[in-house]
Amino acid sequence: MKILFRPPEKGKKDDVELDVNPDELMESVRRKVQAKVSDWQCHKLIHQGVTLRDDRTLRYYGVAEGSCLIVQGQYYGQYLPMGVTPNMERKRTAEEALSDAQVEGGAPPVKRPTATSLTDLEDAEVAWIGVRCATWGDKGMRRQMEDEHLICASLREHSPSLSKERDCALFAIFDGHGGKQVAGFIKTCLAVELANAFAAEEGSKDEPLSDKRLKKATEATFQRLDSRIASELTGCYDGCTAIVLLVSPEQVVCLNLGDSMAYLCRRSEEDIQAIPLQMRQHKCWMMKEKERILRAGGAVENGRINGVLEVSRAFGDITLKKYGVLCTPDYMKFKIDRTKDEFVLLGCDGFWNAWTAAEALEFASDLVQTEEARASRDGEALDLKSCCRELVQHVVEEKKAQDNVSVLIIQFVGRPAEMEEAKDQSKEDAVNDE
Repeated sequence: MKILFRPPEKGKKDDVELDVNPDELMESVRRKVQAKVSDWQCHKLIHQGVTLRDDRTLRYYGVAEGSCLIVQGQYYGQYLPMGVTPNMERKRTAEEALSDAQVEGGAPPVKRPTATSLTDLEDAEVAWIGVRCATWGDKGMRRQMEDEHLICASLREHSPSLSKERDCALFAIFDGHGGKQVAGFIKTCLAVELANAFAAEEGSKDEPLSDKRLKKATEATFQRLDSRIASELTGCYDGCTAIVLLVSPEQVVCLNLGDSMAYLCRRSEEDIQAIPLQMRQHKCWMMKEKERILRAGGAVENGRINGVLEVSRAFGDITLKKYGVLCTPDYMKFKIDRTKDEFVLLGCDGFWNAWTAAEALEFASDLVQTEEARASRDGEALDLKSCCRELVQHVVEEKKAQDNVSVLIIQFVGRPAEMEEAKDQSKEDAVNDE
């Protein structure tokens, strides 16, 4: 018998007529539809408002000659961020198949920004930019830990085509909400996506990226990751905020998305200055953020978007993107003054909500100085991770924080240029010895 199949975009595409057997399983019918019209996503079929199961037949559902079945794709009725289409997954699969074929034929594999296995570092000394860093987190009063951190000593590790002049180290705290799937995804994919984006930017490869190109590349990377969440993490509705630092030998660029924050500890004579590295937190009740949400058709109820989400910018939160939840970070940069700048302290909102930034930086500075004195006295390496651990424990136990608490300290040590010269000299001496 002949029946009609109608695409979900009624009026944009014509109906398709197929000759099918009434005792044929719906799974086989779907495959015939997909083969007939390759650009359709035949994820399921609808008849008179009923979804037809794959293990049933047309006769079971009483589908008669001349009936019209509605074709629905996998993402029908879901919000997809700008740049995402239902065909993206099929395109990605085709690219993977092409890459595999090239590998079998002896050609070099295609570099793809897929989920990359990153070393789960909790502390590191990055000599080429003259910093040491460490992180610590605690779930606090919550049932599970939804925060993630990222320490990447060099973006060139993820994209060899990235020039040395465009390279930088990457440090970040991701504060998950509603789950931890998005935070884990961003932690895994951010470094390789940024590295590929910086390498692909136009301009001289022998010069650092200009502020304009850096902003363009990072903003596009954030949008692309948000799109990948929608297309790759099926059924994922949680989200995460991010505070990201791109550190080079001379400057630091801070990217802020949501309500996680970073502060620079700068010592002026005997006083400590707590310098914010973001213009503001992205809360839905702030005037500019609220206006955008209302224009998009959302509402701010009890300090939350549609009574659900407090932050107005985040990765993920796919169901709220159409109500004005953006994935566009704010930018701030500063030039490193190694005679005054001691460290940068990154933290989630659970950390900063417990006390003022001045109190936090003064407490952290005391911990670092105490640890430096101990390491010098005992002739041991400085344990910056223990400072982070004590900082988190103080907030959880003394300040009674109710949320997950995560911090990351980036301490400025030495001068990168001198370290590079020393490194090059040691290599030269080693060659001469041979």
